[in-house]
Amino acid sequence: MILITGAKGFVGQSLVPLLIERGYKVRCLMQPEYENGYQNNLTNKESVFASIHDPSGLRKALIGVDTIIHLASAQCNGGWDELMEVDYKGTRELLSAANEMGIGRFIYPSHLGSGRTSAYPILKTKGVIEEFVRKSGIPYTIIRSAAIFGAGDQFTNTLALLMKSIPWVFLRPGSGKSIRQPIWIGDYTDCVSRLISDNRFANETIDIGGPEFITVDRMLTSIMSIAGIRRLFVSVPVVQMRWIVFVLRRLLGSSSITSNWIDYISRDCNCEINSVQRYFGIRPSQFEQAISYLGNNQK
Repeated sequence: MILITGAKGFVGQSLVPLLIERGYKVRCLMQPEYENGYQNNLTNKESVFASIHDPSGLRKALIGVDTIIHLASAQCNGGWDELMEVDYKGTRELLSAANEMGIGRFIYPSHLGSGRTSAYPILKTKGVIEEFVRKSGIPYTIIRSAAIFGAGDQFTNTLALLMKSIPWVFLRPGSGKSIRQPIWIGDYTDCVSRLISDNRFANETIDIGGPEFITVDRMLTSIMSIAGIRRLFVSVPVVQMRWIVFVLRRLLGSSSITSNWIDYISRDCNCEINSVQRYFGIRPSQFEQAISYLGNNQK
């Protein structure tokens, strides 16, 4: 039995059906507020409604579970306080419960570049949590990835929304020359599903990314082309960009516009270019070939 936290998120909605299709029995840890009116339409999937901060509820959810895939995070919609509450405290409480229940494997998705000394809040948080996982005493796999994109993401879709929100120009943090290696959601979830039963990855941290190194400017140009947008790039220092995003979020009332996306495009983020194929035998999709979903809402 596999317990998945954050199953309603972007990755979870793709991963859960794939695991079930491949014969795994899945249990999803859901927030209590989702219980009323919830319907499960997938065979081999069950749901447990409990807060990640409820020790008793966590232990009940872990009965019969061998593997945890911990997707729950506030990185998309939250600031520092939410990261501390959900990612930091929530993961520590889940690890404590998992240790007591004798869980056999803990799979933790992280980001390339994560580290305790990082200047970027999400990467610093992830780096601290990675250390918790390694020192928990539970067999683990940490899978660090480049930015994950796909229909319904809050990466490419947020960028397209920001482009549409400001006429004529796109305020880009940094120079646009940073190197990215985005990975498509279908390839990412395929990797996660394959490492579950692969002993090669026990107590290992692995880095994966897409099949190409592309600059931020090229990535943004591809997004504009598919989404039917034309904007002039204007470089803005990262500190000032955070204030601009704060104002835009207030004006537009969109929970998807947070400063975390700035961290994804203002710095280099890459690993071994053939990592996915070497680890899993998968030939991943290229960025421009997999973002056709952005054309569904052209301006």
